[in-house]
Amino acid sequence: MDRLKLAQLRFFCAVMEAGSVVAASRRLNCVASNVTARLRELEQSVGQPLFLREKGRLVETPSGRAFYAQAREVVQKASALEHFFKPDVPRGVLRLGALDVALQHFLPQCLPSFMQTFPDVELTVLKRASYTLEQMLMERAVDLALTDGPIQHPLLESRLVFTECLRLVAPAQIASPGEIDWANTDVLLFNSDCFYRSVFEAWMQKNGVVPRRVQTIESYHVIFACVRAGLGVCCCPDVMLPAAHAHGLHAMTPPDLPEAPVYSVWRRDGVTPLLMRFVDYLGTPAE
Repeated sequence: MDRLKLAQLRFFCAVMEAGSVVAASRRLNCVASNVTARLRELEQSVGQPLFLREKGRLVETPSGRAFYAQAREVVQKASALEHFFKPDVPRGVLRLGALDVALQHFLPQCLPSFMQTFPDVELTVLKRASYTLEQMLMERAVDLALTDGPIQHPLLESRLVFTECLRLVAPAQIASPGEIDWANTDVLLFNSDCFYRSVFEAWMQKNGVVPRRVQTIESYHVIFACVRAGLGVCCCPDVMLPAAHAHGLHAMTPPDLPEAPVYSVWRRDGVTPLLMRFVDYLGTPAE
């Protein structure tokens, strides 16, 4: 069977609905001979007679009636696709990867309103660690990442979204960083693909801090429970702390512990109007 053409299906449906070649040609604004030629091409493609020719008129065959039921659906869907994209009405599927800090506070504030304003945009939102998000961008597994930055890479572009404060969290009885007995204290952190871990490890190295060991626990709930039980200290973004610095924890901010800016990051060659509309919607806070 030769490949079907949408134009052939349109002509066929027009004849079925208008009742004759002449009426269909008026509807399609073309000459009758063009309609007749397309019908013969279609019959050759499907290998079935769709009409009987009787005294200058067409009568649909049983095969033609069955074929029309399917062809009409294809033509209707194709017509709808022609108007799928409308001016100034964003439509598409955006794949967003985000740090847990963005999912905890920032995105819940802005995503609902974006989804209400642009109901034809479908969002896929994934939680991943910093370096995983950068790799996903490079592999085009996501269109946009909310991650630590700025990322200096010739293929990537970034824009500041918000800044998160990092806290050193210790058991409640520890009043200051100077009271921590580091040689007998565990530091509880996320895995090595976490940007905050690298920031805190750099801070410890800068200050000559050598803990008993660094333990990897990928759950803030578990980490805080361990700190509360006196089993170590941790570093975390302020937004991830329990409400009002829950009982049993003391959150401190050493003056030389860096802040953690979060950026929208995307591929330079992946820019689309929809992507940039979403980036603009996230906004750029004043520096």
